[in-house]
Amino acid sequence: MRIAFASEENEGLMSKVSNRFGRAAYFIIVDTEDGEIKEYKIEKNPGAEARGGAGIKAVQKLINEGVKIAVAGSFGPNAMTALEETGIKHVEMSGVTVEEALRELEGRGLLKS
Repeated sequence: MRIAFASEENEGLMSKVSNRFGRAAYFIIVDTEDGEIKEYKIEKNPGAEARGGAGIKAVQKLINEGVKIAVAGSFGPNAMTALEETGIKHVEMSGVTVEEALRELEGRGLLKS
């Protein structure tokens, strides 16, 4: 399963999950299989410096990346609508590292394909 974590940091799995989705600087995109991390990559969020439509630009990036779950502290109304329309689940969580957030998602049973 492919999961995107909004982050202001470029520190891989040690990056903290951002409070904001559409304007976060990066997405840490993690591929998991059977609850195990297979690989991850760091992508710039095209919505971070957009004049408008940041949430929509961010969602389009996740669609292009094949993401199934988006994680951030909060999502704007336009981003939430776009995520719901495309079938990408959104989970509100922040103040933890990507690694800690993955453990929390696994504990909630969300990493099952």
